[in-house]
Parts: sequence; structure tokens; C-alpha cells
Amino acid sequence: MLDKYENDQQVIIKLLKESLNNNKLVQAYLFSCDDLQYAYEFAKDFIKEIIGKSNQNKEVLENIFSRIDNDEYTELKVISPDGNYIKKEQLIDLQISVKNKPVEANKIFYIIKSCDKLNSSSANSILKFLEEPYDDVIAILITDNLNMVIPTIKSRCQILSFKNIKNNYDSFEKLKKYLDISEELNDEELSKLIENSINFLEEIERKKINALIYEKSLLWDNFKITGDILVFLNILIYCYTDALNIKISRNLNYMYDYTDKIEQIKNNNTEDQLIRKINIIEEIKKQLLLNVNSKLLFDKLIIELSEV
Repeated sequence: MLDKYENDQQVIIKLLKESLNNNKLVQAYLFSCDDLQYAYEFAKDFIKEIIGKSNQNKEVLENIFSRIDNDEYTELKVISPDGNYIKKEQLIDLQISVKNKPVEANKIFYIIKSCDKLNSSSANSILKFLEEPYDDVIAILITDNLNMVIPTIKSRCQILSFKNIKNNYDSFEKLKKYLDISEELNDEELSKLIENSINFLEEIERKKINALIYEKSLLWDNFKITGDILVFLNILIYCYTDALNIKISRNLNYMYDYTDKIEQIKNNNTEDQLIRKINIIEEIKKQLLLNVNSKLLFDKLIIELSEV
């Protein structure tokens, strides 16, 4: 899982792998990175490495890793800012939830995104938690503004400063990293797949249900392999997620080369519609992984997106 970051974050990868191999993990990490989404994905892959060390059953691990990827693993708690801040109530709920012993692995994990958004009240709440951690709990705090993190929190974490991400990659390479492309799909094929995916979205956004016959044919002609269908669905999710990001005055995370398309999607949808469409696609992904017929799923995808 961490190997894919080797070229970009050599020092951090070496440190974490040595800690894993020597069973010397600390109980609180602070990831400082200019790209919060990149750091979040890295944190989840780090957690997979930890779990993989404690369980060698391939089928069990695949199930856990899939749920981590889909933010459904119950022994990983994730806290994000509620509005402009992370609130004390969120951390109280977190502390209650991690008191239970881990069932599926040997650790319970929690990630706090944008930990610089802790206000004084919530910071005091988490400080005690960091000072007196449970042996089977590992915390990962993430920030893109280390200077704004409260010093007492920094002092209780192992700080890992990532090399800059946003300035080091062209947008296509960055999107490839998020999509986790297989070696069988070359750059030309991926570019065509992205183009077809965005064309699909444009048709659905413009024609709604009237696009059913044409789009169903287009999908079946271009996406017959489960791996390609998953990439297609992830591209749709990233498009709608970035549309939601700019809708709420945040930065793009994925589709940097398609700003004009994302802007159109944003203008065509409310926040609620964007969230509902993301949820629809996520549900289609789950059904695809359960081997539901692809043609039926294409119908379902087009109809449900058209009805939002």
C-alpha cells in the first residue's frame, strides 16, 4: 500500500516501514501536507499496512481494505471540521466510540482532518486524549497549515512533513494516483476513458432520462471490464465531488484539467443534488463489486442520476 508513495515521500516511507517492521509505532501522528486529500489517502494506506501486519488472512484483509477505501470500516473513525471548526462534541463522541476493544484487527484508528481547525475547547478535549492514549488506539491528525496547529498538540505527536504535492505533479499524474490505475491501462487509454466519462456526465446533465438509449450504448461499448467500470465510476464521483468543492468555496481536489466542465456541473446542481448523485454512484460501485449485471447497473445509474 505504501510502496506507491515511495518515489514521492522516501524519507517518510522509510521511517514508517522501519516502525512497522520493528513494532515501534507511536500512538499519535501529525501529517503536515499541502494536499489534505493526498494525506488522507496516505493515512488510510498506512492503516492498511498496520492491519496487514496483524492479520495474514487474504480474504479478511481484502474485505477490511475495501471498507477502508469506501470509508465504511467501523474501527476507523474520521473527524472533519463541522463548519469552520472541529467542535468539542465531535471529540467527545470520538472518545466514547474508541473505548471499545478492537474486534477485527489489533488496533482502532482515528483520523482528524484539518486539525488546525480545533478551537480552544475541542483542543483541550483532545489533549487529554493524546496525553493518556489507549494502548490499542492510533491517532492520525492531518493539516495543511502546521503553523496554526496548537503547540501542545504538536508536542504530543510525531510530526511527518510531506514533500509538496500540489506543485510537484501535473494534474494528469495526480489523477492517475487517486484512481489507482492498473498497469494494463496506458496513458492514452486512460485519457480516452476520462474523456468518455466526462462526455457521459455532460449528456446526463443536459438530457436527463432522454439520454438513456444513447448513453447506455456508449457505456457498454467503452466499459466492459469491471476494472474500467470502477475507474469510470470513480471519475464520476471525482467530478461531482469537485463540483461540490467549488460550490462550497473549496479548492478542486481531482479534476484540475477539466475546470470548465466542473463549473458547468456545479451550476447545474444544488449542494444536495451533488451529494445525492455521489451517493448514487457509490451505491452502484458496491453492487458492481457484488457482481450485479453491468448492463442493469448502467440502466440504474442513468435513471437514478436523471431523477435527481
